[in-house]
Amino acid sequence: MHLITEHTIAIARPVEATYEYATNMERFGEWFPGVLSIASANSLPHGQRGKEYLETVMVPLRGKRQITLSVRDAQPNKLFVTEGAFAPLLPRMEIAFRATGTESCEVVWRMFSRNDGFLAGFTLLPLTKSVMRKRAAIGIKRLKQKLES
Repeated sequence: MHLITEHTIAIARPVEATYEYATNMERFGEWFPGVLSIASANSLPHGQRGKEYLETVMVPLRGKRQITLSVRDAQPNKLFVTEGAFAPLLPRMEIAFRATGTESCEVVWRMFSRNDGFLAGFTLLPLTKSVMRKRAAIGIKRLKQKLES
């Protein structure tokens, strides 16, 4: 796997509230740029392993694309992991949560590519890193604003 970007932020909200908001992927477009829409694709609850979503995103040079996202790991108030069926990038998002007090927490947001191909490393990943670093920096700040307002 290739790390595309990582951002850490302190949020003045309890870890439980932060986890609940961030793991409801139907709200992802409220705080993460480039997400045009996202909807549940099955009836499992948000934040549960096996939950699926259909996400419509804006992809540079390719326009709108629909991606199926699956929750791969969900450890309440600690970790949330999704993987997208979007070749050739094969994205993986990880959000780690850590309580820093009763009314505060730290969030670490990471994006990876599961494509370990040699060609992807030299063609796809540099552009993806540039775009996702910018989006993630904006997104993590918006997450903080949403949760603290």
